[in-house]
Amino acid sequence: MSGKRLRSGKQLAILGSHKQREHEPPKESRKVTLTQEDAMTAEVLQELKSMRNDLTGQIRKLSADLTDFQQDTNARLAKIESVMSKIDEIDNLNNKAQVLDEEVDRIKVSLTSTKSTVEAIDSKMEDSFKKLQESNRELKNKLEHLERYSRDFNIRLIGVEEEGEDCMAIVSDHFTLLGFEEAHGELENAHRTGRRQEGKPRHIIAKLYGRPLKRNLLRAAKNPQKKNLLNGVRLVEDFTPGDFELRKKALPMMKRAFEEGKKVRFTKGKLLIDGKAVPVQ
Repeated sequence: MSGKRLRSGKQLAILGSHKQREHEPPKESRKVTLTQEDAMTAEVLQELKSMRNDLTGQIRKLSADLTDFQQDTNARLAKIESVMSKIDEIDNLNNKAQVLDEEVDRIKVSLTSTKSTVEAIDSKMEDSFKKLQESNRELKNKLEHLERYSRDFNIRLIGVEEEGEDCMAIVSDHFTLLGFEEAHGELENAHRTGRRQEGKPRHIIAKLYGRPLKRNLLRAAKNPQKKNLLNGVRLVEDFTPGDFELRKKALPMMKRAFEEGKKVRFTKGKLLIDGKAVPVQ
């Protein structure tokens, strides 16, 4: 009897052909042989079961390994997708940055153009402003000239106490004190001016019909003898506000010139010393 070796190392017997069966031993021997074959068959079955169990374990292990591999692969794919998504976001950001750069370039061009336009407008406005300043200066000088002309007929009386009064009569009385009894016909109008201040009387402005009388009155008011007759009342020119401030500024220069014995006169916004115009500093 020939056989095949099993995994257990035992030899599996293979039955012969039909001719061999003709020379089989007697029935008792055949029983023994069948018993041996059953044992061998059982052993083969056991070996097959063992192989099946081994294969089942390997299959389960392979299945578990495959599951782990699939999970790991899915995790890797998820990471790859996340990275790709971030790459897409970066690409989008780059595109947006490029769009922003283009927009910034357009804004720069627009700003450059606007700057040029503004500079041109500024230049025109500066020229216009200079022209307006010049025109304003000319108008101011004309108004100053007109106001000086209007006030050139006026005299201010300073220090006259305020009572229920007739300003025309008060001015005429002071003209009489200075020796101009008939000058009341040359008086056009007289009134108080300025705000009331406690303890300080307001000025009286007297408007005359002619300048010669004004000059004579101012000259007489400077005479020491006649000045005493006025009891502290002073007669001065009616300066414009601008000339008044300029004269206040020129007073120290005028005082020095008087002390030096020079002829001093302030008229129409000009300081004259010995007949020459001197700039007020």
